[in-house]
Amino acid sequence: MIIVDRIENGIAVCEIDGVMRDIPLSGIRGDVREGDVLVESGKGSYLVADKAATEQRKAAITERFERLKRRERKP
Repeated sequence: MIIVDRIENGIAVCEIDGVMRDIPLSGIRGDVREGDVLVESGKGSYLVADKAATEQRKAAITERFERLKRRERKP
C-alpha cells in the first residue's frame, strides 16, 4: 500500500510497506493530498489516489482511536 505522508517541493513523500520513498508529483495524476492511498492506474504508467481506499483507511483509524479513548475512560 502506498500512503502519502506529506507533499513538499513537487514531491510526494510516501510510505510504501514501512519505507519512506519520494515520488515526483509528475508521476501522480489528479488531486492528491496527505493521507491518500495511491494505486497504479489501469495502464500502470502513473499513480492515482484511490478515494474509496483512503476513506476506508481513515474510518479504520478513527475507529481505532475511538476504541482507545473508550478504554482509557474505564476505571
